[in-house]
Amino acid sequence: MCREHAPATILCVEDEEFILEELEEELSSRGYRVLTALNGDQAESLLADYRPDIVLCDVMLPGRSGVELLTDLRASGKLAHTTAFIFLTALSDREPHLAGLRAGANDYLTKPIDLDLLHLKIENILTFSHRLRDGVAAADAPRNVHLSRREEQVLTLLGQGERTGAIASRLEISEHTVNHYIKELYRKLGINNRADAARVAIALGLVGRKKFRA
Repeated sequence: MCREHAPATILCVEDEEFILEELEEELSSRGYRVLTALNGDQAESLLADYRPDIVLCDVMLPGRSGVELLTDLRASGKLAHTTAFIFLTALSDREPHLAGLRAGANDYLTKPIDLDLLHLKIENILTFSHRLRDGVAAADAPRNVHLSRREEQVLTLLGQGERTGAIASRLEISEHTVNHYIKELYRKLGINNRADAARVAIALGLVGRKKFRA
């Protein structure tokens, strides 16, 4: 039996007002609750009161860039671990894309925005999120499994949706070592993919911890 879910909330951060208005109108027409901000400070202020499911954020913002904003939000814990972050950019260079992904972005969309592609990405993210949350609600945390401190740290970051490179950077170890820990976690927990790892991390209460020592 499928569960019913409340309409998703999407925060749009864009300094060009006509693009912001277009996004708000388009997303609202699909039934989403839409929050808007013209810069990083406005976005951060909204996040004090709201917990959006997805943030759509321009890279080139006045003041703090989108990458700087995401880095600050991740570091401060002001962005919920369940909130997906998608960058909107006119930049086609490889390095800005890599910088955004290292900061913890889930995806990129290139301007001018393909609205069909935007909706597909949003729907895919929400479908995955709903499956994960529904699965966690019905699942018990694994029992009698001993994890080392480092394995627990890697599992925590997997639960937060971090990629291998970001985990390596956070823990100051190599990506090869991260992959070794992930492989060992899969073996110990009897799982096969990152979605399962995130579900287990949530079930174990690891996700949501603000800080830990590397």
